[in-house]
Amino acid sequence: MGEAKKTVLFIVEGPSDKTALEKIFKKIYRRSKNIVFKFTNGDISSDPDVDTKNVEDRIYDVIDRFIKDQKLQKSDIFQVVQIFDTDGTFIPDSTIFEGETYRFVYQDDGIHCKDIEKVKERNNKKSGIISFLLSMKDIKGLPYEMYFLSCNLDHALYNERNLDADKKQDYADAFYERFIGKEEKFIDFLKADVVNGTPDSLSGSWSYIKEDLHSIERHTNLHVYFIQHPRPDDLL
Repeated sequence: MGEAKKTVLFIVEGPSDKTALEKIFKKIYRRSKNIVFKFTNGDISSDPDVDTKNVEDRIYDVIDRFIKDQKLQKSDIFQVVQIFDTDGTFIPDSTIFEGETYRFVYQDDGIHCKDIEKVKERNNKKSGIISFLLSMKDIKGLPYEMYFLSCNLDHALYNERNLDADKKQDYADAFYERFIGKEEKFIDFLKADVVNGTPDSLSGSWSYIKEDLHSIERHTNLHVYFIQHPRPDDLL
């Protein structure tokens, strides 16, 4: 009997994120880790009911439900990894412009919305929660790491910045199908198309995404996960 695989729980925002990424990660780490993706049904860092006082509890709720559903012990979880959309959160206020709709529209020059103050408030809240979480090494004793897709998953993976909600699942299905049988190519794809100058360290990448307009540009630091957590084959 071989040693049981360590369970790594990835937390993402929605079901299409899970569709696009879970099977790729499962295949890449098939020999060493049990990768599971769970989603929060929205951006926890922008939730009006979430702040720095309760965000850890909200994240742990997702973990606890998974543990109970799978009849596991807390000790069965090796690591928790959360992937955030940056959503232009860290751009300067001077790059928030009055738009034609109350929907946040992400463009090369910034965010456009009829209610500029609403964007500023969202950015201030979201950036505060992300910065707070970046100071944490664990969630109630479970090792915790954070990664980003910018300005969101659709932009990073499909180069579609303002994708309609009803198209997200179709794009996610197509994206995963692109890598069936060649999941290892996903890492090369990130480096070639999405990293776009993001540093190869976790702390450096988060510092980078907070600068200038980087959080609305096409970037990711997800490649750093594969650097920080090499598979046994990579160590040979």
